[in-house]
Formats: sequence, structure tokens, C-alpha cells
Amino acid sequence: MSKKPVNDLSKKQRKTCDGFNPKTVNKYGFSNTVCGTSSPNSFLIREREHKWFEMLKNWDHLMTSNYNKVRVRCRKGIPHSLRAAAWRALSGAANLQQKNPGMFEDLLQKESEWMVYIEKDLPRAYQLHELFTEKDGLGQTEMRKVLKAYSIYNPKVGYCQGMTSIAGILLMLMPAEQAFWSLVSIINKYLPGYFSAGLLAVQLDGRVMESLVHDIDPKISAFLKKNDVQATFYAIEWFLCAYTRTLPWETVLRIWDMFLCEGVKVLIKTGVTLILLAFSDKKVRDACDSFDKALKYLKYKLPEHLLEEDFFMNELLGLHISEEQFKETHLAQLAKLKENFS
Repeated sequence: MSKKPVNDLSKKQRKTCDGFNPKTVNKYGFSNTVCGTSSPNSFLIREREHKWFEMLKNWDHLMTSNYNKVRVRCRKGIPHSLRAAAWRALSGAANLQQKNPGMFEDLLQKESEWMVYIEKDLPRAYQLHELFTEKDGLGQTEMRKVLKAYSIYNPKVGYCQGMTSIAGILLMLMPAEQAFWSLVSIINKYLPGYFSAGLLAVQLDGRVMESLVHDIDPKISAFLKKNDVQATFYAIEWFLCAYTRTLPWETVLRIWDMFLCEGVKVLIKTGVTLILLAFSDKKVRDACDSFDKALKYLKYKLPEHLLEEDFFMNELLGLHISEEQFKETHLAQLAKLKENFS
């Protein structure tokens, strides 16, 4: 199914970037304007690398016997040098690939009815990342393979534009076949229904997010309702792209560390955190006195320091929403959504 194209760059980014500049590429492959400045000290990095290396050697045992230890360390951040291996282990992609040798190459030999849409979207993906700037370069070629293979592997879903964001972040860390199986795991295990017709699963999680905001801060909830700022106007991109188009890259990676460990509730909690940070100040709410002003502020004009890795993650991890509250809210919103479609 084809979705209306969404530009890869926020308005804030487009104001500061005339295009990709290979002379200003940072350690993640982006022009420096896209990422923050957080940088842990080298001793802490080496210490975390050692801990994660030992965890990955005993992964199956650790996940069954001490999941809480894995969760705590994911929340602290996975060392970037081991992120690919950790994400594949967390998502189950490594096991899937091992169980299906040769399938990726077999899929690439077949024809996909989605190629015209995939080809249209390839140049739009990660326009400021060195891997994807060259037309038909390595990045676009590998992404084409991953998306084509998935559209054939799961014909009920096929292809949806938001998949380029998911595939892209994976390809920044791993080869195409590993990225393909990671994409399979993420869509099937973490985001079931997200890319299906009507995006009902995305709508449901948007409603859950709005309800949680109401429970935590009724004033902000009333402000959003007054200005008719519904989740459908902003959360679809947040959730479908898993914040890859929304936040500084260090923050995105930290959220993904948690997301692949704890599931889609991390995406919902991230959205709640963004809304609370955006509108907790009454002066901001008073200034955003219309739909256009409120939505533009939430999507494009949040102060950069609020989104910086350490500050944002502290706010996110300080947001206490119990499993029971998540479950109750999900069931309540699911019932309401079913009523609307009955």
C-alpha cells in the first residue's frame, strides 16, 4: 500500500542543512546538524563493552534466567560497537536467520509488485546520511534488497513507506541479510498491524498514549483537546518510523536499545514524554493557542536541550507507568476503537 510521502527532514533540520556535506560527517554518518553532542567517557565505554560481550556469549541463558539484568543494561545504553549484535539478539533476528539459511537470496530472485513504490521512496530515505546520499550507491542498493525481500516474504503487508526508516537504521549497523531478518522480527514481533491497511494498530497506540497523558497531566490533555491536536496528526510518523525522523540520533539509538528489549510500550512512553516536555509550561500552552501553533511546536519547534540524549532519557526513565496501567489502558482504548468501527 502506498502512503503519502513524508520528507525525511524536519523543518528545523531543513533550515540548518542545505544538503549532505561529506566534510562534516559525524561518527554515525550524518551531517553534524542531525545529532547531539553527548559522548560517554572512554573508560565507561570499555566497561560496558566488556559487560555486553560477556552477556552476548551467554545470551539464551541470560534471557531466561536474568532478563531484568538485560533490561537495566539496555536502559543504560548499549555500546555502539556491539549494538548490531545486541539488537539482533534482542529481536530474535539472529535465530531467525540461522533457521532460514539461503532464504534471503532466494527471495531476491523473485519479482515484487511493490518495486515501483520502493524505487520512488529510496531517494527520500536518510538524505543526510553518507550511506544513502548516492543514487544507486551501496546504501540505496542494500535498502532495495531488504525492502524487496520483505515485500515478498510477507505479501499480506507488502511494503509501506515507513519501512524505509526502519530498514535504514538497521543498514547503518549491519549487512543487508542481517537487516532483513531484523526487519522481519521488528514488524512481526514488535509492530504487528502497524503496516496493515488502515494503520489500526498505530491508531490504537496513539489512543493509549493520549489516555496516559490524560492520566498523568489532565491540564495538558485538556489543552490538546481544546486545540483539536489529536494523535493522528503526529503519532503516525512517530510510531511508524520509531522516532528516527523526530529525535537527535543519540537519543534515537537509546530509545531503540530499550524498544528492542521491552517492546512497543517504549514507543508509547517516548511519545508521552515528548508531549509532557512540550506543554508542561503554561506559558507555552498560552502561546500555542491554536491547532496550527500547537502542532507545529510539538513536531518542529521543541527546544533542542529537551531532546538531548541524557536529559530526554532521564525524563523517559523517570516516567513511571506500570504494566497494569498499560494493560488496562490498552484494553479500554481497544474497546472504544472497536465501537467506532462496529
